[in-house]
Amino acid sequence: MRYLIDMRYLIVFVLSLLFFVSPASAQTPTNPQADPTCGLPKQGVIVATVTYDLIGNCTQTGTLEIRTANTPNVELTINGNGHTIFNTDRDGFGFIFLYVDDDGIHTHYNKDTTASPNVKVVIKNVTFQATGTAFTKPTCHYDDETSPLRKCYTGFGILAEGTLEMENVTFKNGRGIWVYAQGTASLKNVLFEDSFISNYGFYPSTKGAALHVSKTGSATLNNAVFRDIQRAVVSIEEGGFLSATGCLSFIRVLTHKVRHSGLHSGMGTFSDSSTGPCGDIEIGNKGKAVVPYTLTKLPCGLPASGTLEGAHVYTLDQDCVCVDHPFNIGIDASVTINANGHRIVGCKETRSHIAILIGGGGRLTINNARIERLRLRNYGGYVTIRNSVFSNIEGVAIVNYGWAYLHDTIFEGSKGDSDSNVYYAHGHYGIGRALFTDNVFRNNGPVEVEALAHGPSTRIYLCGDNIIEGLPEGADDLQFALFIAEEGGSILGCPDDQPSPAAPSALVECAPERKNLPENKMMGAIGIIMHKQKCPPIIEIWEVLPNSQGQFALKVSQSDVEAVEEGLIACSSNGRAAVRVGLPEPVRQKIQHSRAYQAVSPRQARDILISLGPNVEGKVNHMVIDHALDGQVLGIVDTRSEEPPCQGANLASLLAAAAPPQPTAIPFAAPVAPQAAREDGAIVHVVRSGDTVWQIGIAYDVHPHKIISLNNLQQLSSRGSYIFPGQELLIRPAE
Repeated sequence: MRYLIDMRYLIVFVLSLLFFVSPASAQTPTNPQADPTCGLPKQGVIVATVTYDLIGNCTQTGTLEIRTANTPNVELTINGNGHTIFNTDRDGFGFIFLYVDDDGIHTHYNKDTTASPNVKVVIKNVTFQATGTAFTKPTCHYDDETSPLRKCYTGFGILAEGTLEMENVTFKNGRGIWVYAQGTASLKNVLFEDSFISNYGFYPSTKGAALHVSKTGSATLNNAVFRDIQRAVVSIEEGGFLSATGCLSFIRVLTHKVRHSGLHSGMGTFSDSSTGPCGDIEIGNKGKAVVPYTLTKLPCGLPASGTLEGAHVYTLDQDCVCVDHPFNIGIDASVTINANGHRIVGCKETRSHIAILIGGGGRLTINNARIERLRLRNYGGYVTIRNSVFSNIEGVAIVNYGWAYLHDTIFEGSKGDSDSNVYYAHGHYGIGRALFTDNVFRNNGPVEVEALAHGPSTRIYLCGDNIIEGLPEGADDLQFALFIAEEGGSILGCPDDQPSPAAPSALVECAPERKNLPENKMMGAIGIIMHKQKCPPIIEIWEVLPNSQGQFALKVSQSDVEAVEEGLIACSSNGRAAVRVGLPEPVRQKIQHSRAYQAVSPRQARDILISLGPNVEGKVNHMVIDHALDGQVLGIVDTRSEEPPCQGANLASLLAAAAPPQPTAIPFAAPVAPQAAREDGAIVHVVRSGDTVWQIGIAYDVHPHKIISLNNLQQLSSRGSYIFPGQELLIRPAE
């Protein structure tokens, strides 16, 4: 009996061991098995360090995934051995090749800000080819449980937290973000080509480019080529960092190259130490940095499709019928079409094609053409149309995010959209400006608006006679009502000189906001205090009263500066504070002697003038700033006037007006005329009304401080160095 009891205990003990051991063996994590025909899993979750050596081309049916939240110290290596990894379109959804993220749910929303140091991915000697399929991760989310807004985003090919190292890799035929770097990424000898992004990268918050560096990412390029990338090429979120060494080429790209904080607000940092474009070298996975490229042409000589680089002139000797696909004018390319009265016609009878896309910095000129059922899109470049006809267009004929010059052209029989019939501009790139000269608008519909400028910095200049036919008799005012500006846009009269075609660099943008206190500057006896904020650039002007208390006078933003051409921007309520674009006389005469001003005079930029006064002496103090409100202070000068520097409208009424007021004339004194030396060699200047020490110094090429010292002006009053009409000032002692 005792033996049987012991046997029962033994059996229970053995079963207990089996109960605890077997589940543990069943839960041992394993990686997905490689496809024996190519050496790479078709899909699956990587849970342990592994190396896959490809023995042939692979076609994925799903996604490879590393979930960093529950994966300790994993290293994935894919050695392509020169092969290609394809994907397939699965039930209408594209998908991604590989993502490395916390749990695979919030991957694209960048909610995980950890560096994931436990994961490393090494990929080399391989081509990723998406066969034109969009990268779309079929998961969407709500901002929170109560939000009715469901958000879905463009997908990506490869997303990696942790460390990503790539060498000799080619990316082809993608639709979406190819590489989304959330951690540390090193991309050496890489080629991105023949890919399309679903957005233009207009906004800093837009996530989308062939190479996208997130707010937590830091990436390095070493020998890289971006070729035939439509729309966004490289973008860096605010907080992210990208550097480039070795060669770097952007070939036949359109809207922009790299969106970063040096050019756009709200973006990350780009450090470009590249040596120049890549020459005839091997790039990516056995690719070439330079490849032959030819455009097919229509019988009339125009390109049938494709992207142009360099300078091209097309002279037509026959009609172009019909244009079926758009061709692109790449960044910095120049195209002139001399149509000689011939037609350029779209193929479709029921709708209009987008015929030509103009990339950032690209230039298009069309002379003497009849354009039918075709539209133009200008993404930051320059388009000039002369002596032409736009007709029978479905949708807005010209959408302009850059510069447009429209001269002696007829726009007729077109059916626009809900915004405009003929022309639409938006300030996506801080430009969106057009000059209309002697054009005719007839029989366009269905909306009454012919041209619309929408958004800050957009402008329409009306020159000559822009005639809208069919208006009621005596309705001249209605003509200008059909050119509309909204949300910060402007309708302006014809400038004396054509607006410069140079795009504003970073005027409407700014560097990331600094954490230090705003900068204060005391200016002259009246004491202007400038509070310059970095994002966005804003200047605050304060009057310093006799009791040394500051009184707020005026606040102007950089967008206000961009809203006007030469002339007045804003006045304080009492007229004593003013901000202008451009320098009136004699401020220009005085400041041009400043070495600081002379050093930057070739920059072809607009000067910004900040004025306050007059003070008790009748002086108006002026501060000249280079280019932007957060720019360099080039000098401070005084003029004498009994009137305040500004008698125009204040900022609120200015922005409500259709056009900015012209600056009020101020009776400045004439420049000082030097007086001849006396017989003993001494030079004595007899002060006349309006003279200032600074002007006198300029007239005799003597520093004002020397005049003050020779004449003991600093001792006359604790309030300043006064001079008065009839006073004799020693400029140079007798010899």
